Amino acid sequence: MKKLRTKLLVFILLPVLGILILTGVASFYVARHILVQQMLGHYTVGLQQAVDQLEIGAWRGLQTMLVLNAVERSARIDIEELRQALHEVRKTVPVAALFMAFPDGRFVADFDPGRLPAGYDPRTRPWYKLAAESAHPVVMPLRWSDIVGAEVLTVAQRLTDDEGKLRGVIGYHTSISTIRDRMASMSMLQEHPDAVIALFLDDGWILVHSDRQKIGTSFSESTEPLHRAMWDAVKRGERKWHGMGEIGNAYWYGGFGQTSIPGVYLALEIPLQEVVSPIMMLLTTQGMIGLIAGLILLVIIHKVANKIVRPVKMLAQAAVRLRNGDYGQRLPVVTRDELGSLVESFNTMAEGLQQRDFIRDTFGRYVAPEVAAQLLEAEDGLKLGGETREVSILISDLRGFTAATAEMPSEQVIFLLNRYLGKMLEILIDHNATVDEIVGDGILAIFGAPTEMADHPARAVACSLRMQAAMEEVNRLNEDDGLPHLEMGIGVNTGSVVVGNIGSERRTKYGVVGAEVNFCGRIESYTLGGQVLISQSTLDRVRDIVEVRDVVDVEMKGLPGVVKLYDVHAIHGAYNVRLRDVPDAPDAISEWIPAAISRLENKTVTPIAHSAWITHVSERSSVVLTNQQLPPMAEVRIDLLEQEQGRSVGEVFAKVLSAESMGNGYSNNLRFTFVSPEMRRLLRGFVARKDGSGACAPRPTTKKS
Repeated sequence: MKKLRTKLLVFILLPVLGILILTGVASFYVARHILVQQMLGHYTVGLQQAVDQLEIGAWRGLQTMLVLNAVERSARIDIEELRQALHEVRKTVPVAALFMAFPDGRFVADFDPGRLPAGYDPRTRPWYKLAAESAHPVVMPLRWSDIVGAEVLTVAQRLTDDEGKLRGVIGYHTSISTIRDRMASMSMLQEHPDAVIALFLDDGWILVHSDRQKIGTSFSESTEPLHRAMWDAVKRGERKWHGMGEIGNAYWYGGFGQTSIPGVYLALEIPLQEVVSPIMMLLTTQGMIGLIAGLILLVIIHKVANKIVRPVKMLAQAAVRLRNGDYGQRLPVVTRDELGSLVESFNTMAEGLQQRDFIRDTFGRYVAPEVAAQLLEAEDGLKLGGETREVSILISDLRGFTAATAEMPSEQVIFLLNRYLGKMLEILIDHNATVDEIVGDGILAIFGAPTEMADHPARAVACSLRMQAAMEEVNRLNEDDGLPHLEMGIGVNTGSVVVGNIGSERRTKYGVVGAEVNFCGRIESYTLGGQVLISQSTLDRVRDIVEVRDVVDVEMKGLPGVVKLYDVHAIHGAYNVRLRDVPDAPDAISEWIPAAISRLENKTVTPIAHSAWITHVSERSSVVLTNQQLPPMAEVRIDLLEQEQGRSVGEVFAKVLSAESMGNGYSNNLRFTFVSPEMRRLLRGFVARKDGSGACAPRPTTKKS
């Protein structure tokens, strides 16, 4: 009952812990959502402020130069005045150098011209070429400047006259250290020391980054999820974007804003841990409270579970005994609650099972177990009626059993029959056959009803072969007990029949009816001892897995033409059954045995050959000379006679297989269907003494016919 106690603890404790956990998780997500919304608002404002701060500082030089350009165009100031004006402007903006280049190669800057290299031509510089061809300001990537003596970014823009003709290019150099100092002083970085800020172009090229190693790399080549999302937004042409994603193994807030210079973006990233840490503290506190509450609840549930488990344990032990067949036990009812009602129900169930088991065992001895289960368990099990279904039918019968047991004591007949039927029924049940009828020594079984089975033809053939093989064991036991040797014939047919409950409300039988059943009975009547004959319909379904030893052509009353029956010797595949080959050719004997032949038909005995001679004999067959042809397939009795008085010394039963004309007589091939133990020993003597010594009578000097 430890399992039940554990289940009670788990089923009660888990929901409570689940509620606590769900409450904590829900609180975490609600709090995080609130903080995220606040963070997004704060982030959006901070990002815009960072862009504004950067433009107010670094980009102000370019705006100032544009104003100077307008003044120069209107006042036409000279070169020296322009240089002086640039020098004064640089004092108010955080740039390293201000300059203006003209299409004729002149270059005016706020510093001494002597700092320029000899033969310096601004028109050859990349910033001049790009700005002269672009309608917007251009930003050159980070590079070393000998003029400034530091790493600089260059910003340049073309100047045109009123007609749109190029007048020159203005621009400035700003050192990377100046930009980084300006970015480091931004309010967002002051509030979040772990934040990352970067300046990049619309092609992904990073101009400035908090991590110096990232300068010169590209956002487009990053594999981090947050960077990929930012880059996708840039490619979509968005001017602003912010969101949350992974960088490394942590979550970050990130976003960018486009500056007033086209193609230049400012990116800002803040670790999520700074926002979530207060929530994690709340979650930890809730977890500790939930753990303490769970331990207290565990103690309470354990005590309650013990009170429930003890009576349930008693029921479980009783159920085990019930499963093992102890239906007579009854449990004491000690409480009047639900558990007491459960014990009463258990006692009632045990009593019902005891009655049902008795009925099933008793009923199952008279009908097939499957039929008994259907009648007892199905709601309409006893309903009269049936259904048409394809099944395979097996009919078996002992050859000459009635005549063989005519003079045996009834107790011995029942013993012999029960031994035979016990073995055969065991094999039938093993092959899931439904035994429909047992009439004396005959068995009618069906395969495929009431339980459907796809392989019923193969199962019926395999069962038939196993039954024939088992007859060796039955006869070995019979011989040890001095009982007759038995031989059985089996017929198998497959076809559509009607199966169901047949009879009346007072007397009902689960059975099978139809022409295919009658046809199977006729097949069985043509079998010899040890033989399995199947119909064409059965062969068509098992042709690939059976071995046919012989094809028997017969004529049946009521059926036109010749009917072919197939003598099956083996089946392969999953069943793999093969009958043992038994030599059956009779040996010639030197001294013929006189005999009289009588036909057995419709329980009557009719003499048909008073003068006959047995010329060949084995334990299973013989050749008999008669003066008239014996009817093919007829059941006959052979009386072995003494030579002098003509008295019978014993009789055997046989079936006529064939007859061949021999001048003034006929040679008839007979197969024994029943031989008593005494006559079997006598026939063995004839087989052993082929020279005729000890025979019933000497061979006549004139051949008998």
